[in-house]
Amino acid sequence: MYAKELYPMLFVKKWPNPDIFLEKIQNIEHPFWGAGGAARTFAQEILLNGNQINWRFLAERIDDISVLVEVEMLKKLPMMIWKAHLRQNAMSKHIMSTEDLTRFLLDRYVSELKNILDPRYKHHIDMANFHLNVLYYKINVYDNESA
Repeated sequence: MYAKELYPMLFVKKWPNPDIFLEKIQNIEHPFWGAGGAARTFAQEILLNGNQINWRFLAERIDDISVLVEVEMLKKLPMMIWKAHLRQNAMSKHIMSTEDLTRFLLDRYVSELKNILDPRYKHHIDMANFHLNVLYYKINVYDNESA
């Protein structure tokens, strides 16, 4: 669990004020998001080292799925922040510290990642269809490269 210890310390050094951190994290270019970002690194650690074996397959597909999770979280983030300031959600307990806020968002990212694959979730995706689409895309890319 190196990412959950490392990234909060790094973000505190860069953004000691949690309000500025919340303002900056709403941009997709923030180091929290994207390939090699804090969220994907933490999610991959959790999925590989966690006790739940049925989620380990997702660690290999993290870059494919996490784009959807990041879009979903970035859509929800302004409302989460607004409700946190009103003390109406779980984020409100962590909003006073950049370090706590980073840990909360990392945990929330993994939860969102698991929810997006759960058929009971409103905006879930079906992994059977997803694998076929990715395989089809890769075949087309390789066919076009060899031509």
